[in-house]
This record gives sequence, C-alpha cells and structure tokens, in this order.
Amino acid sequence: MPVGTIHSSKDTVGVAVVNYPVPVLETKQQVLENAYQIASYVDGVKTGYPGLDLIIFPEYSLQGFHPVKWRDLTTTVPGPETEVLSEACKRNQVWGVFSITGEENPAGGNPFNSLVLINDCGEIVMNYHKINPWVPKEPWYPGDKTMVVEGPKGLKIGATICYDGNYPEIVRDTVMKGAELVVRIQGYMYPSKEQQRMIAQVRAWENLTYFAVANLAGRDMVYSYFGHSSIVNFDGTMLAECGSTPGEVQFALLSLSAIRDARANWTAENHLFNLTHRGYTAAGPLGIAACPYDFYREWVADEKQARFACESLTRTTALPEQEGDGQDLEGAVSVREAKAEASATDSVIAPGLELEEAK
Repeated sequence: MPVGTIHSSKDTVGVAVVNYPVPVLETKQQVLENAYQIASYVDGVKTGYPGLDLIIFPEYSLQGFHPVKWRDLTTTVPGPETEVLSEACKRNQVWGVFSITGEENPAGGNPFNSLVLINDCGEIVMNYHKINPWVPKEPWYPGDKTMVVEGPKGLKIGATICYDGNYPEIVRDTVMKGAELVVRIQGYMYPSKEQQRMIAQVRAWENLTYFAVANLAGRDMVYSYFGHSSIVNFDGTMLAECGSTPGEVQFALLSLSAIRDARANWTAENHLFNLTHRGYTAAGPLGIAACPYDFYREWVADEKQARFACESLTRTTALPEQEGDGQDLEGAVSVREAKAEASATDSVIAPGLELEEAK
C-alpha cells in the first residue's frame, strides 16, 4: 500500500497507532483525568488525519501499571472511563481501541486485562480479555477466547494484548475466525525491542493479515518502554512505524480489496489455504486436510498430557526456585516420582500449584 496521504477511501481503512506516554497514576481521579487526555488525542489525530477510521492506544495507557496500587485503580466495563472514550469516538466519528487494566472480575478473582473496541457511535463492540498474562509479573486473570468483530467499512478486526502476540496460536486462531486486521496493544519494555518488532512482521506474513501495534513510550516507576508502534502490511512489510518518542502517532491505509484478493488468489505463500490443503500438487485435487501436528492433537485430547510434555522440556513448578522443594503433586510423593509415574503409565499428574495472589 502507498503511504503518505491523510485521507482514506471507501476501499481503505485509515488506521493510526499511538506511542502513548507512560502514565504513572495513583488514584481513580487521576485515571479519569487521563481518560480525558486520551480523548484529546482522538480529537487531535482526527483533525490532522481526516481519513482516520480507527485509532489504537497501548496496553496500560489508561490506568498505567502501578506496582503497589494497581488493584485500587480497577474499574468496570462499561464505566466512567469508557464513557469518556465512547463520547470521543462518537464526537469524531471514529472507532477506537483502548486498554483497561484492570477490569473488575465478576467471578471475584483477580481483575482482567482488557482490550475494548468502541465504534463510531460510541458503542462498546468488543471486550477482549488477555489470554496469556505476562507471568510472573502480571496479576491479571487469564481470558479464554479469541475475538473478532466487523469494524469500520467492514474490515474484520481481531484482538491480542502484548504477551499474547508471542504465541502464534492466538493470532492464527483469530485470523481463522475471519480477522483481516489483528490489533496488538502492548506495554513492552526494553530489552526485547527487536524481538517484538520482528514478531509483528512475522505474524502478519504467516497469517496474510494486517497487523497493528500500539506500544507505550517512556518510563514509569519500574520499566522503560520502547514505543515503536507500527502498522504492518499483510505481506509482512512495514507500512508505518513510530520511533521511541512519547506521543508519536503513525497513520496508514489498509486496503480491503487488496487483502481479500491476496487471500483468494495467492497460491505460493498462501499460508491460510495451504494449511489445510497440504501438498495438493501431489495429493490432488485439494491435498491433505488432516492435522499432522502431534502436540496439538494431544493438547485437545488430553490437556494434562500436553502439560506434562511442556514440563518435561522446562520445569514442573510455576517458578524455578520452587523446583525440587518436595511439594506433593496430587498424591505423588515428589516431583520426580510424579514424572516417573506419568512416564510409566502414559498419564499425567498435573501440578496443583497456584501462585499466591499478587499483593
């Protein structure tokens, strides 16, 4: 896609990503004031880019991540903060992606880390809960499903949050639900800047999907965040990328017809079609659809056995320092005996370990 213009068309969706300055907040009043600051970004970016259809803000951009007071800053969806953000979207006739960290958990557990998508009428149309929190530091309760909704001009949008993006399974599942743009909001810090920049391009390429990343920039009480919010084409090439300066905004156009044509007509490098049509040149007419991956078949059939496979390559406890401390594993005398028993019987005794809730 050509870049450089500030308008969009019926065939293109104008997308902006924001290097939002890291907020350090201690009260709900400060959070609400920050919501108005985010809303002012929406106003300003729409003024500068009349073709803006979707604006994306990073993880932790609303409430920050206070190392001690994070629980005091939790809110609800909808809530007073989303009311401010909804009004900004409605006022500017744009869609917006916003972060809620954390959202109160109605089941009474730890809060969720949420991505909220608001349409140009001010309605919340998606509330995605982060499936893979960044353990052991993040205290958020994990979500359990990927989400896709129809966005501006019919573009189908899927959601991921930060550490989610390190797992190819999440993006593939989201794309297989129809996503044409996968959004990744993140609060990623040094030193993993280069890895995360590469991941955005790889996830786009391997899934023939647009990929948009919004990251924090600056420093809070703990980490320094590298920015580099970006918009990636479905062929894995970079359309637009911020630097590391807080407050930077980048804008690009996503063609609806281009991605749909590629998915329908590409042969070589059509990783979506070829996934379930393996070797159709030799095994015609449509190739082989059966899943050849033992681990994924096992994970669906026996999650405990899949867990044991992971533990056999890594460790059996949540934290490395717990390894070998003699904790019982649901009837086994020790970790070592549990491993031996599982190996001998081809079954698994899953560790009954839970991290103490973050204080």
